Amino acid sequence: MWYHYLGKEMTRLKEIFVVGLGAGSFSQLTLETWELLNSAELIFLRTARHPMVEQLRAQGIPFQTFDHLYEEKASFEQVYAGIAETLLARCKAEPPVEKIVYAVPGHPLVGEKSVEILLERAPRAGVRVNVYAGISFVDSILNLLQIDLTAGFAIWDTLTVTPGRLNLACHQLFTQVYNRLVASELKLTLLELYPAEHQVKIIQAAGIPGQEKLVPVPLCELDHWPGFDHLTSVYVPPLPGRDTVCRYPLDPLASVLDRLLAPDGCPWDREQTHATLKRCLLEETYEVLEAIDDEDMEELKEELGDVLLQVVFHAALAQRRGDFDLNEVVERVTAKMIHRHPHVFGEVVVHDADDVIRNWEKIKKEEKGNNVAKERVLDSVNRHLPALLMAEEVQKKARKVGFDWSEVQESLAKVEEELQELKAEISNGGEVEEEKARLLARREDELGDLLFAVVNVARFLDLSAEVALLKAVQRFIRRFNYIEDEVVEKGQKWEELDLKALDRIWEKAKSHGL
Repeated sequence: MWYHYLGKEMTRLKEIFVVGLGAGSFSQLTLETWELLNSAELIFLRTARHPMVEQLRAQGIPFQTFDHLYEEKASFEQVYAGIAETLLARCKAEPPVEKIVYAVPGHPLVGEKSVEILLERAPRAGVRVNVYAGISFVDSILNLLQIDLTAGFAIWDTLTVTPGRLNLACHQLFTQVYNRLVASELKLTLLELYPAEHQVKIIQAAGIPGQEKLVPVPLCELDHWPGFDHLTSVYVPPLPGRDTVCRYPLDPLASVLDRLLAPDGCPWDREQTHATLKRCLLEETYEVLEAIDDEDMEELKEELGDVLLQVVFHAALAQRRGDFDLNEVVERVTAKMIHRHPHVFGEVVVHDADDVIRNWEKIKKEEKGNNVAKERVLDSVNRHLPALLMAEEVQKKARKVGFDWSEVQESLAKVEEELQELKAEISNGGEVEEEKARLLARREDELGDLLFAVVNVARFLDLSAEVALLKAVQRFIRRFNYIEDEVVEKGQKWEELDLKALDRIWEKAKSHGL
C-alpha cells in the first residue's frame, strides 16, 4: 500500500500494475505476474492477439482489451496515448478499484510505447505505476539466432523506421512485420542500404513451443514469404566489412534536416536547392579559415559545425530527389580514404610525403579507368575555384609534366617582366572610345599575367597566394578600423585629414601589431 502526505492528511496513492505476458508460452509467465492476474479486480490487455489470451480465458479470468482503439485512431501514437489516458482515468474514477492490471506482450519495457507514455504521464496524474517483468520476445529471438551482440544490436519499429537511422555495422531487428505489405515497405527501405542478396531471417512466434519459425531468405525476396502475422519479426545481420559501430553518428543532425524539409517544416529551407546553397557553403568555408587564422578553437568548433550542416543539407536534398543519401556520402569518402592510403591499410611501403602524393595521384588515375587516356593535363582542375586557388592548381598540374621554372629567382624575374609590361600599357593612352576599350582589355590581360606570376612565386615558397591575400585583407581591415576609431575619438572628420595624416595613424596601427 502506498501513501503520500498532503499537509496533515495521509492520502492513498492510486496504483496501476503493469505486467508482461512473455513471448507467448505459459511457462514463460512469472509466478508474480500470474498471481496478479488472478487477484486483479480489473484487467486491461493492450491486445487480445497474443497466445496467452487463450490461457486467461481457460482459467476464467475476465479482461478488457484496447483492440478497438486500433480501428478508431488515425495513428499508432494516438492509440498508445489513448491507452495511457484510459488507464489513468479509470484509476481515478468512481467507484474505486483496488487493483488495476495492464498486461502487454513480452516485457513491459521492451518496445511498448503505451507503457512509456503511461510512465511519463502517471506522476502528473498522481498515480503510481508498478512494472513487473516478463520474458521479452527479444530474449526468445536471441536464443533462436545465437548471435554475438558485441557489434551492437538495434530494435526498430518497422512502421516508423527510415534508412538514415540504420547502422549497417549492427545487428538489426525489425518488429511488427505483420503482413506482406509491411514486409514489402521494409524491403524497399533496406535495399537502399543493403545488397539485394544480403541474407536476412524471418522470425515467427519466437518463444512459443511448436510454432517457432526461422526462415532465411535473400533480402530481395523478403516479401515473397506468405506467412507474415502479428508475431513476425525480421532479423538483418551486419553488412560484411562494416566491423565497427559508428562513434560519431550524424543521425541527430540528419533528423533536424528531415524535419525542416518536411511539408510542414521551414518555408526557407524547403525552397533551397543545391545551386542556392552554393554561396552558403562558400561563406561557411571562409569562416572556418578565419577561425583557424585567429586560432580560436571555440569559433572553429562552431564554424566546422556550420560546414557540416551544409554537407548534411545537400545530402538531404539529394535524398529527396532519389540521387543519393548521407550514408552513401560517408561510405564513398571512407572507401576513398582507405583505397588511397594503401601504405596504412595495405602492404604498400612509402618513405616520405612525396611518395604518398605520387601514390595518391596514381590511384586517382586508376579509379578513373579508361577515361585517363583521353583526359588532358588540366582537365581535372576545378573551374569553380577562386581565381588564385585555380591559378595555383593549374601551375601544380603543369609542374608535374615539367612545365615550370627550376627555381624561385626565375619566377621572380617573370614577375618583374610582367610588371614592366603592365607599366607600358598604363603609359599608353587612348583617345577614341574604341581604343579605350581595347586598351582596358590589354591592361586587364597584363594585370592577370602579373597576378599569375605572383601566384607562381607563392607556390615556390610553399605559400598559398589565396591565404596570403586573405591575411593581407584582414590586416588592412584591422588597421583601417584603428584609423577610423582614432578619427572618431579625436572628433575629427575624414575630409579634414589628408593622406599623410592618415598614413601616420596607419603606421601607428602597425607599431601596435595590428
